[in-house]
Amino acid sequence: KLTYDLAKEIFNCELKAPEELRNYKKGKDFMWTSNNTASGMVNIMVYSYPYEGPETFNKKYILHKRDSVLCVNMPGSEPDMYMQTDTAFTDVKPIVVHHKYAMEARGLWFMRNDGMGGPFVSHSRVDTENNRVIVVEGFVFAPEKMKRGLMRRMEGSLYMLLLPEEMESEIETALEEEKEDPKATKEK
Repeated sequence: KLTYDLAKEIFNCELKAPEELRNYKKGKDFMWTSNNTASGMVNIMVYSYPYEGPETFNKKYILHKRDSVLCVNMPGSEPDMYMQTDTAFTDVKPIVVHHKYAMEARGLWFMRNDGMGGPFVSHSRVDTENNRVIVVEGFVFAPEKMKRGLMRRMEGSLYMLLLPEEMESEIETALEEEKEDPKATKEK
């Protein structure tokens, strides 16, 4: 619920995520939620920036934007500590989400000048109504355990993001279904 409310408030988007993400941070065009546990810490982050055309959808641009957002919004406990992308171990490729073009970045993050790090996966999508790129990302810090299951849960949440124009189409689809078969909607 917290992640959903923050996404709605800051980005006018809908995002379903695990209920255990109860800690949060808000910034300018930025939000982060976490379970903030000592073991198996899982996180969802959402941020946006202006869409400047197709050239904003390449590995160099996406990772540069990611690092600039992380430098400002995800600092460490000391000066010169902040979250950063391990570009040597990060792949970026086009995918389709909700029948629309998107870019997926999958790789490793680390805390600059600190020992923390782990896997992440993100989706960069164009919000055409507001001419911006919305990035939703899941990342994990769990040095003591296998991360595959934790990452799969976070990755599932990425597909749950609905941009403003997609929320409207979800409502329209529900209304059309109700017109076609009013009993079917009541049974749901």
